[in-house]
Amino acid sequence: MKKSLKSALIGIAFVAGIGVTSASADQIINLYSGNGAVGGADSQINFLQGPLDTGFGTVFTPADFTAASGGAAATVINNHPAWITAASFNANAATAAVPAQWISNSATGGASFGDNGSSALYAIEFTITDTIISAASIDFDFAVDNLLGTTSPSFGVNEGLFLNGVALSGSTSGGGFNSVFNFTRTDIAPLLVTGTNTLYMNLTDVGGPAAMIFSTTITTEGSTAVAVPEPGLIAVFALGLAGIGFGRWAHNRRI
Repeated sequence: MKKSLKSALIGIAFVAGIGVTSASADQIINLYSGNGAVGGADSQINFLQGPLDTGFGTVFTPADFTAASGGAAATVINNHPAWITAASFNANAATAAVPAQWISNSATGGASFGDNGSSALYAIEFTITDTIISAASIDFDFAVDNLLGTTSPSFGVNEGLFLNGVALSGSTSGGGFNSVFNFTRTDIAPLLVTGTNTLYMNLTDVGGPAAMIFSTTITTEGSTAVAVPEPGLIAVFALGLAGIGFGRWAHNRRI
């Protein structure tokens, strides 16, 4: 019985002595297009194919985002002669931590003839390890043929960027294919979750080739909960052990 009591006291003291505190766990996440060799698949980016020569005509649904994440892989391509080259893009993009390349939903997306791509909703996943995300920002550099999203009724009804299926308002900046364009937001923390997240890019084709190149940095400020001993409860635990030891000593003296 005494052994059982001792074990119980130790167990209670051990459990009670474990508290929760937060350790800083800020992250800098770099994402880019062209994860692979030219002519091959992009290993990180999938897409939902859209219409030819116009944008998606209806507002994206959860099913659309799921289809984009699980869709076919984008193809890494060479640039059309009129486009900014990958080398020039990376030299001028502030977020080009890793060299980006052009991608399309067609192997001939950079050609001036034939099957040269269509509108597409691209998806790329990334992981956040923070359990508490207190602040976050996105800095997105891109070039695109033809537009990054559009709410013009003639060409589509969706924004250009989405985080976990939620539109980033103001991301229908259009853009172009012969220079670097930028979109920045510093208030995206509420849209992020611990674990897997997905960035979606709505490429709108309005005729001719269809492709994009991008490089982006997502920065988070947060913390990760970790278990640590509580000093005050450790003292209680020590006193409990001391009491058990004293009781055993007194008992032995009586024998």
